Amino acid sequence: MLKALFGPKVTVKVRILGLVGDRMVHFDGQICLRGTPDVHQVLRAAGRAAGVDLLAALDAGAEPSIMLSGERLDLPADLTRPVPDGAQIAWLMPMAGG
Repeated sequence: MLKALFGPKVTVKVRILGLVGDRMVHFDGQICLRGTPDVHQVLRAAGRAAGVDLLAALDAGAEPSIMLSGERLDLPADLTRPVPDGAQIAWLMPMAGG
């Protein structure tokens, strides 16, 4: 716990694109956390920054493609995967149409 409060600062670039719940979201930003965050913690912080609850969307059955520095994650197993400083996370919702 103390490591999370006082550990090194980790900066992660985050992109959220698509329908989350009933809201279309396009968010590009950086999230700064302390310690060694996992994907779950980064998504919680990114959702707060974007004004949406990404974790609630997952719980409700959303099926985004989540990429960690270009590698597609396997959900829910990879939610506990550590996120290193300088990583990029993309939350991409599939879109219909055409």
